[in-house]
Amino acid sequence: MKTVPIIAVALWLGAMAFFAFCVAPAAFATLGRATAGQFVGAIFPRYYLAGTALGALALAGCAGRSMRGGGRRGEWLPLGLVLLMLAANVYGWLGVLPAAHAAREAMHQAGTAGAVGSPEAMRFARLHGLASLLNGAAMLIGVVFLVVEGVRRR
Repeated sequence: MKTVPIIAVALWLGAMAFFAFCVAPAAFATLGRATAGQFVGAIFPRYYLAGTALGALALAGCAGRSMRGGGRRGEWLPLGLVLLMLAANVYGWLGVLPAAHAAREAMHQAGTAGAVGSPEAMRFARLHGLASLLNGAAMLIGVVFLVVEGVRRR
């Protein structure tokens, strides 16, 4: 049970890195912007669902470990890190993703999908930036979590 949070976060971090550094760049390099956007947009709900499931598993493992530890010093830090990762993931999924889909749809309806300075494109770009920031933050927190767990195991 002690390794469940480590395994869950490592899998989650690996999936995030694979998507961010392999899948999305390959899609945009080979499919063209519009088709790649549709492809990546179709993956995102599953991406966030998988992250939420792995985050919940890690959270349960950390919570169980913290309860068994009787609140010992250092037991709550990993739990807090997983909570932060999970919060970033859930906000990206339930807050940013629907807004980005709506902004992309508004661009297409307004006929400004290729117009860089249009209000719709600017809104989509802002939401895309926020999603990237949340994903990057979750990845960084995941790395910190694994480092903390490594130090705790020594």
